[in-house]
Amino acid sequence: MVNPVTGTAAATIQGIYYHSLATLALSLWDFLTKFEDEVHYIWPMKRNHAFKWLYIFHRHFLLAAHIVCQITLYSLPAVSSSISLALVVFLTILTQCTDFTLEVILAFRLFALFGRRPWISRLLGCLILADLLCCIRPVISYFKWFGGGILYQLSPEANIQVASTTVMHSTFITLAVVKHISIVGVRGVGRKVISQFTLDGIITFLMMMGLLGLAFTMCTARDSQPIILLFWALAVHSICGSRLILGMACIQARIRGLQEDESIMLTTHIDICLSEDLD
Repeated sequence: MVNPVTGTAAATIQGIYYHSLATLALSLWDFLTKFEDEVHYIWPMKRNHAFKWLYIFHRHFLLAAHIVCQITLYSLPAVSSSISLALVVFLTILTQCTDFTLEVILAFRLFALFGRRPWISRLLGCLILADLLCCIRPVISYFKWFGGGILYQLSPEANIQVASTTVMHSTFITLAVVKHISIVGVRGVGRKVISQFTLDGIITFLMMMGLLGLAFTMCTARDSQPIILLFWALAVHSICGSRLILGMACIQARIRGLQEDESIMLTTHIDICLSEDLD
């Protein structure tokens, strides 16, 4: 059954389409600008390399999913209400997954920076677990508000997830900055690695704060279209996640050289470098 669409609703859908198109263009631009580095640093990794699959997920799967969503949006309002609802559910689940995997990537980077010490792994594990527990209830509540398809309203409990994610990323960047401050006066490759990690973390933090600011606006503004937030989240998570992994791969290659026949974790070479320069 096809939903009748008023002129106002049609204009709203068109606005959503343009937001999706803009975020897709941003993702494509980032993909093209980093494609050469991807071929050089990511493709030679072994198939069982965890970070290679994380990169493929953040870069290629999210881009493909965004293209499919863009095509679906182009067909609106000609598609049925069930397809519209499925699109919203799919985007919601996908953004929750990408938010989690982005946090995992950031946690691994901190794990490497702090020398893979047990206390940092326990701290990061507790933070990620706490964030997951805080987000369960808001995410479940989202599905109760999807009756309007892509024109759904945001659940009032979304503020809980916004606050939890803000605390998580603020903690990540604080730890990275503290590590950077702790090596003032130290010279060598280790300092360069930590400085690069800190810079990448700051850029990711600023992009996530912009995304969370948009989410807060969606929570407070009337007649907002939360699906716009999902498209921006796809683009931001795709760019940040893939660039963070690519940055680690570039650092690894510069330290030890690109070795195709190794099956070690991506952080191992970085840890060796930091231990040589800082211990």
